[in-house]
Amino acid sequence: MRSDTRVGMRPIARLVLGLVVLTAVPVHARRSITIRVPPFVVPARSDREICTFVELPAGQSLDVTGIDVTNLGTGGDVSSHHFIVYAYTGPDMAAYEALKGQTIDSNACINYGPGDPTDLQFIGGSQTVRARQHYPKGLALQLQANTRGVGAGKAIGLVLNSHWINGSDKPHKARVKLKLSLTNPKNVKQYLKPIFEVVANGALKVSPGSVATTGWSWGPGRPNLGRFLGGTEFPSGPACVTSVTGHMHRRGTLFTVDYVDASAAKHRLYTNTVYDEPGQAVLDPPLLVSNGERLDYQCTHDSGVATDQKMGCEETSGEIPGRSVIDLFVEHIPTDNFSGAAHRCTTDADCAGIGTGKCVPANLVFGYTSDDDMCILPGYYYDADATKPAGHECDLS
Repeated sequence: MRSDTRVGMRPIARLVLGLVVLTAVPVHARRSITIRVPPFVVPARSDREICTFVELPAGQSLDVTGIDVTNLGTGGDVSSHHFIVYAYTGPDMAAYEALKGQTIDSNACINYGPGDPTDLQFIGGSQTVRARQHYPKGLALQLQANTRGVGAGKAIGLVLNSHWINGSDKPHKARVKLKLSLTNPKNVKQYLKPIFEVVANGALKVSPGSVATTGWSWGPGRPNLGRFLGGTEFPSGPACVTSVTGHMHRRGTLFTVDYVDASAAKHRLYTNTVYDEPGQAVLDPPLLVSNGERLDYQCTHDSGVATDQKMGCEETSGEIPGRSVIDLFVEHIPTDNFSGAAHRCTTDADCAGIGTGKCVPANLVFGYTSDDDMCILPGYYYDADATKPAGHECDLS
């Protein structure tokens, strides 16, 4: 156990979890919780993405007012590609409890544990070395306590997803520290809900030596086509959007978000041209998005024009490797991770035993390595209060 004491202030106890280290102070009574991802080795000249499970014994929900992420050990040719924390909301905590303290390789945790990504609630994350996401006063994310099993009490289960890139010639040990800031429920006026819109990933496909744009939209009452791909639920009624950002990989050159109002007029909310420094648009006051309105997001990717060409192992002679998610469904090609990305290569030697054995220019499509790409809209909102006068639906007072 660690504790901080400041002159003139009462001690602030904190809970530090690596492989889950508990103290006598109840979780719900703490000001913050610090969680450490167990160190894992990233081999030389490669990516590695892992998932691990942490359990917080708690008989009631926790209200989170901020998230701080620190990726430890970055520098030079070694960096964190992303870190994401999810709350498990499904019925099978026991299957995750058996994985506590282990680092298991998995793409976006889709096949991790029970393997149902719809049971993972996106909480937050980082695409930079350090990230601080703290919410406006009166707002919090609520983590619900989950049943562990007959007679076992309740707990909050967190799934931590860490993806690192090692461009050096030596193996590297990766470490991540996550801090959750907490508050008393009496201080919360509205509960935030995450935006994690992923449908644009399905159509992402850039042919060799070209630039292409893909995108989709998010809004109240719209069909949630991305839920089975790991996207979050859409609100059914008017929503107060507090922030948006964008997620792409290294060939992403432009990410935009536009608010489309009831008259179909577009209002630019967010623009980013640096994929690994995405920043975020904080909307203060929150933006009211009503039914019939939406947020449109678009990603532009460059493969071989102003960036290096995506290369992949040729599966069939004369056929460009790399299929989009839509291609996989149309062609009825079985997949357990929704990615048809070509096998990464630099020379023919990397393709030994794969297809024709040739390393050729490939289509850039959705995939989990830093050499493939993504187009995702993250953000936060809370439900608008329809009982308040027009123009005040997002007021917290």
